[in-house]
Amino acid sequence: MKTGRRRRIVPTLLALLLMGSVHAALDRIDLPAADDAFTNEAVVRGIRASAVQCAAVPNAVWAQPDGDSGECLRYWHAGLKEGTNPRALFFFSGDLLVQDTVVDKTYAGTTPARLQAVIETVPTRFGVPYIFVGRPGTFGSSGAHKERRRPLEARLVSAAINEIKRRHGIDEISIAGLSGGGHVVASLLGYRSDVVCAVPASAVSSPAMRMKLRGWTVDATGYSDSYEPLDHLNKARMNPGLRVFVLGDPADTNVPWAVQTALADRLRTVGVQAEVLQAEGVGPERHVIVTSALLIGALCTLNQSTEDIKQRAAKGLKG
Repeated sequence: MKTGRRRRIVPTLLALLLMGSVHAALDRIDLPAADDAFTNEAVVRGIRASAVQCAAVPNAVWAQPDGDSGECLRYWHAGLKEGTNPRALFFFSGDLLVQDTVVDKTYAGTTPARLQAVIETVPTRFGVPYIFVGRPGTFGSSGAHKERRRPLEARLVSAAINEIKRRHGIDEISIAGLSGGGHVVASLLGYRSDVVCAVPASAVSSPAMRMKLRGWTVDATGYSDSYEPLDHLNKARMNPGLRVFVLGDPADTNVPWAVQTALADRLRTVGVQAEVLQAEGVGPERHVIVTSALLIGALCTLNQSTEDIKQRAAKGLKG
């Protein structure tokens, strides 16, 4: 009996170690100070925090989904009014890691103050209140960026949105995200009823489809249990006025076009208005589409008609 039990336990522990879960939990660094510059080490190793530590950081919320452990997610905002805000546009950035390498060469050394200065340009340029949320393990948020696209990531972001909405009196929200941030957007559509506009840009809307088309056995994260947003779309749980604009470049070599447009196809199947808009991505992979995502998200937030938004896109969108 003892031998049999040992044989069952050892493979389980080995599996956890191979997945990195045990290592990630033990090797995270402490929550940085509020004004510390961002570091590559924090993205690679992950960040640990407590609710008490989080409460001492300005513009941070303790996000704790039901039944899960919590994380401290940081956010930056501009254009919000005191008291109440009928709508705001949230944005989630793309992935920072390829294996253990931070691919954004401008990330390390960027300070929260410098990021805030960039955030403040968005309402001036696009005319909507704007909120940038650091995904778990990035931009000073606690958590493990290596475990992105697994079920917990979007649940943590959703819990953070709830806290941010309460803090700033926000009613309805628009959401936009690039690449892995687009996966967060697609995931949130499955269980939020306050989303009136969504712009997944160059989005990994189906990690499983991407793996198949790229010939991978696991996601780029190294995990094979990524959350599949397409399997959890239910119109009854969505805002009746929801509009989704799937935005991307058919020449994107990072996320195949079929992976991006699959979200629009599935949304239409369940009876949700979804449009596919083309833009020219920047960079060698033609993958980065941020400015256009913010533009389309802002136009939708401002209640521009779908036809007007499509006509604007037809004039050309780049980056």
